[in-house]
Amino acid sequence: MRGIRAALTGLALVGLSLSGAATANADGMSAMGGCGEVKNPKTSGAKAHWELSCRDGKIRVSGWVEDTDKDGQCAKVKAVFASGNTEFSRAACPKGKRIPFDWAHPGSIASVYLFEYDA
Repeated sequence: MRGIRAALTGLALVGLSLSGAATANADGMSAMGGCGEVKNPKTSGAKAHWELSCRDGKIRVSGWVEDTDKDGQCAKVKAVFASGNTEFSRAACPKGKRIPFDWAHPGSIASVYLFEYDA
C-alpha cells in the first residue's frame, strides 16, 4: 500500500506542475489534455491508450490500460477532472491483461496518468 501511495503522490506532483492543455511530463506517463486529445503513453511495464472528447459540458476519457511485463506489478490509469472528480481504472495484471475504462465529468480538461504499482 505504501508503494501505491508513493507512486500516486509522485504523479500528483507531476500533475500539479503541468501548465496548459496537452502538456506531457518528460517520461510521457501523464498528460493534461482537452477535447480531442489522444494519448498512447508507455512505461517499462505498461501501456495505455485514451481519448478525450467533449459534449454537453462534459469531458469524456475513454480507453484502455495493459500490463506488458511479467514483473509482479500491475498497471492502472488515473484521471483527475477539473470538476474535482477522480477516477481509477481497474488493475491490469498479469502480463497481457487489458482493461477498458470510460468516464465523463463536467468540464473541458482532465489530467490523465498511467502508472504501475507492486501487486
